[in-house]
Amino acid sequence: MISREDALQLDAADPLAALRDRFDLPAGVIYLDGNSLGALPRHVAGRLHDAITQEWGQGLIRSWNEAGWSDLPKRVGDRIGRLIGAEPDSVIACDTTSINLFKVASAAALKSDRPIILTDEGNFPTDVYVLDAVARQHEKEVKMWDPLNDEIGSDVAFVAMTEVNYRTGERHDMAGITNRAHVVGAEIIWDLAHSAGAFPVRLAECGVDYAVGCGYKYLNGGPGAS
Repeated sequence: MISREDALQLDAADPLAALRDRFDLPAGVIYLDGNSLGALPRHVAGRLHDAITQEWGQGLIRSWNEAGWSDLPKRVGDRIGRLIGAEPDSVIACDTTSINLFKVASAAALKSDRPIILTDEGNFPTDVYVLDAVARQHEKEVKMWDPLNDEIGSDVAFVAMTEVNYRTGERHDMAGITNRAHVVGAEIIWDLAHSAGAFPVRLAECGVDYAVGCGYKYLNGGPGAS
């Protein structure tokens, strides 16, 4: 059985241990809910204070240009893009996962006269609700499939998957499933909510058509992050 002393020694030898000091955590707290709300980085409070008192308080409307507010979604998107293996200038930080999924799924549905939208039983429930809404608007049908055993038919407009199953932690084969969709002329949408920030994602390398995600799970987003 491992003892507290063993655990402390393992902590001390952890090459990432020093990174804990970058976060303003309460004394004695071992925080394991970073996938729901990120811990506060020490430099952020001062940055927020400056944004409120200087950029907003003093700069007022000038700060859309002088403080770079107007292009912030693109600049943040470019930084996130490097974490998910996306092409330069292909990511933007905006809206919520569900809204963005609705937008890209609607675009994919409009581009195809095929009747079927594929997703799997393990997909996040909110994603399935969104796909159902898109299917109703575009006179298509959402069908469930098993990525390990089922084929993608020639009647499929697009496939929508979450890279990591939120219940089991199973990681789907992004490259393989994307290729299978493309072989039959279907597009692919990946939800990265449970993978971005947890491990390297390679969107461009895998040839992914669309991807959505969020910053409040493994990208350590704080209150209001989407």
